[in-house]
Amino acid sequence: MKTNGNRSRALSSAEMVLAKAREMAAKRRSVVAVAGAEDADVLKAVGEAHREGIVNALLVGNGEKITRLLVELELDAGQFQIESADEPNDSAAFAVRACTEGRAHILMKGKLPTPVLLKAVLAPAAGLRLGQTLSHCAVLDVPGYDRLLTITDGGVLVAPTFEQKLAIIQNAAWVCRVLGIDKPRIALLGVLDEVNPDYPATVEAAALAQEVRARGMAKFIEGPLTFGSAVRGLPSELRRQSEVAGKADVLVSNNIEECNIAAKALINLRGAIFMGVIAGAKVPLSLVSRSDPPRNKLASLALASLFAGEAS
Repeated sequence: MKTNGNRSRALSSAEMVLAKAREMAAKRRSVVAVAGAEDADVLKAVGEAHREGIVNALLVGNGEKITRLLVELELDAGQFQIESADEPNDSAAFAVRACTEGRAHILMKGKLPTPVLLKAVLAPAAGLRLGQTLSHCAVLDVPGYDRLLTITDGGVLVAPTFEQKLAIIQNAAWVCRVLGIDKPRIALLGVLDEVNPDYPATVEAAALAQEVRARGMAKFIEGPLTFGSAVRGLPSELRRQSEVAGKADVLVSNNIEECNIAAKALINLRGAIFMGVIAGAKVPLSLVSRSDPPRNKLASLALASLFAGEAS
């Protein structure tokens, strides 16, 4: 098991997230509402999370397909509440309404497009908005790295503005606090470790870091930093001290493509375990890729249950 030095409260691995989720569920087990639940991998993860005592589940979607898949997966359909909604919009609306009414505490994306689910979440009638920007955090357990690494935003905001990036940073800091990291070290990614007007993203990174510190949103934030410097440390020729380089908890990307490439490179080349959550709403949204293996979906559910436990 990885350790985090003197950060005794910090969860530093997917294993620790799962253990914490089991501990919290022993006192109060959250219910996950799965929109578009007719998906074998999603049902595997939900079934495993139920077996491990992490969550109960409300499965929304094509009832016949859901029941058939549960039988094929040798899962007891009687352990889950199943609600039929054949159209993706109806499935998303029902699952969101269950969260609004307090019958569910986590929202999970199944076999339906992400925009459909987010539209239902953001509908004024849903009452799930907190008045801030929603953003996706990919929390990665990377072999060889001594802490969980959060990369954002790779799932919601395509090309975030300056103000949206401030919200992304705020949401990422909240994710870190749920993980027991009270003072996260945040790196704003750039192609260089220094400001260069020829690369506008480096100028914006420096301005973002200054604004975050001015607003008291985070103590340890630095940008621009290259990916390598953020996780390995600054090159010696720069000869400057850094509270973030080499020990970043959060990497803030410039756009959705950059974030996706970074996260998926670590998943596919380093075998990182992925836990995905959308932050900024009244309930956590567990958003995972169709290509993610069941273990990642299970870990994402465990992470979402920690958020639900914090909110209860």
